[in-house]
Amino acid sequence: MSTLGTAPRPFLKTTQAYRILTKVQNVSALAFSTFTAIHGTQILAANLGGASLANHLILLGRPFYQDEHLEGVLVTGAATVHVLAGLGKWGIRTYWDPSRVETHRLRYAGYALIPLVGLHYYLVRMLPIAYYGDSSFIDFGYVAWGLQNKPALTYGLHTALILTSCYHLVGGLKTIFRTKQKKVTRVPMHGHNIDQTPHSISSIITTTLSLALISGMIIIARDTTKIPLRLDFANMYFY
Repeated sequence: MSTLGTAPRPFLKTTQAYRILTKVQNVSALAFSTFTAIHGTQILAANLGGASLANHLILLGRPFYQDEHLEGVLVTGAATVHVLAGLGKWGIRTYWDPSRVETHRLRYAGYALIPLVGLHYYLVRMLPIAYYGDSSFIDFGYVAWGLQNKPALTYGLHTALILTSCYHLVGGLKTIFRTKQKKVTRVPMHGHNIDQTPHSISSIITTTLSLALISGMIIIARDTTKIPLRLDFANMYFY
């Protein structure tokens, strides 16, 4: 049972609302994870087949998450619901204990993802729609142009996005499925028992996945030598 706050809880409704918001947050996280898995696989594929394979997969996967109905469920809808549920829970925690200071790193990662995901969505979805009226034909060449010509912005944004999202995604799924970590005991040379927590599986997954995604991003940038719409992309970044 949660031990959030020490202040009295005058209304049972707040605890019920918190539980409901937690369930909503978990379901929306799983829905958004479907999109994340598809999109992440496209970037990871660059490690095996370069930018050409990544672009091939983005064309195959795009109908699943840019469909006029599915996008509102798996992407924008799930992300919005997840954020609103999280903010609702934060409001309840603040109501229970106004002096409470957030210390949960997973929540901080979630808060950081709001502007990062928002800026990424603006660059790769909203800008092409505003400029062309459509974004369905945009591939990794657009991101590659940004990585090559605006490296500080594009590398900085997407590296931060990868690191933060991997940490939040893996940690969040671990929380949802109640994965438990076990401590091991080691007896050193001096004879005293020391309880040590080894690198957890979730930490290894987070690190490996982050490095693989960053590697894929770098390969896409270096492997993309021909960008037919490069002049349009240059204009779009200042649109």
